[in-house]
Amino acid sequence: MPRWANRLVKAGIIAAVLATVGGTGWLAGHGAASPERPTDDLPVADLSPKPITVTKGEIVSRLTVDAVVRADPSTPVRSTKQGAVAAVYRKNGQKVTKGQTILTVKLPSADEGDGGDPGQDGTAKKPAKKPKAKIVSVTAPVSGTLTGLNAAVGQDINPSEPVAQIDRGRFQAVATIAGKEVYRLYNKPEEVKLAIDHGPSPFRCKLLAYGAGASDKGGKGSSGGGGGPQDGGGDSGDGGDQGGGGGDNVEVTCRIPSSERVFAGIRGKMAITTDSVHDAVVVPLSAVLGENDKGRVTVIGDDGKREIRKVTLGINDGKQVEVTDGLSEGDKILDRAPDDPSFDAPGKPDDGGGDGDSPPDDGGMDGGDGGGGGDAPVMVPSG
Repeated sequence: MPRWANRLVKAGIIAAVLATVGGTGWLAGHGAASPERPTDDLPVADLSPKPITVTKGEIVSRLTVDAVVRADPSTPVRSTKQGAVAAVYRKNGQKVTKGQTILTVKLPSADEGDGGDPGQDGTAKKPAKKPKAKIVSVTAPVSGTLTGLNAAVGQDINPSEPVAQIDRGRFQAVATIAGKEVYRLYNKPEEVKLAIDHGPSPFRCKLLAYGAGASDKGGKGSSGGGGGPQDGGGDSGDGGDQGGGGGDNVEVTCRIPSSERVFAGIRGKMAITTDSVHDAVVVPLSAVLGENDKGRVTVIGDDGKREIRKVTLGINDGKQVEVTDGLSEGDKILDRAPDDPSFDAPGKPDDGGGDGDSPPDDGGMDGGDGGGGGDAPVMVPSG
């Protein structure tokens, strides 16, 4: 290639590079390299309450809680009479059946006889005949394995102290229900199922008892003593110390079938179906101020006016709640619970429900703009 042609090619390359650099600078200077910022504001989510239509549906109220397996307490074996051990027929580790004799007890004689007093003629009476010793049996109150038997012949025993224990080889599952969930127990639970961690597939678990806070006669959340043992087996010692949680928590106890292989101390989940309704008027729980028995909703009339209305509540599943009175299918309500001025933030004007001198709240029950009272019911939703 001639020398002049080589120089011409180099000059063309340099000119192309300069043109590219200059063009980029011009575009940057005129804003083409960075697009203009949009003048319109970004869309903002609309969090205002929305009208919804009341419908009918079904609710299955089910609590799923942690559970632990416990062995049934041993059943004590006691004598009904005080006396001395006459004979022992069983030993520790043996299987016994209900009513089987474990040992016998010799009762003390009422009069051993001492020869009698002298008669009028000075001769002694014949010695009184010793009464025959009375022997009573101590039997097994339930069937199971005999343990703790340490009675020996001639040993004195009394009814206040057990002479042995019987291990029935039975297990129960115990679940603790938090206080805020107690209302969900409603009537006596309909069904209890148990799933053991790394164990058998879920199985039915017969209800034995549920503790303080739930009435055995259908009351909703009545305080006081818990229901007693509910097992229909009829044997003594069946319930042991079940139920009766008291305080902030209550216990639900169920009988694990003997066909299931479990061990004391293992954990699992207990699913408690407390109640169910079909073809009932239901609304979102977030639309109701209150969760149990009584509540309030915001009803929208045909003319668009809003009205706070009292309603009677049934069961809920943590998301929806049954309305037994106060609403009908087709009514329109707001999907957010009405505020209660009694729980407004300090300093916010109210309608007389609160005391302006009350100390500041930490927001836990705040119903104002910052406390979430407009976004959720005042009461914490269960489940």
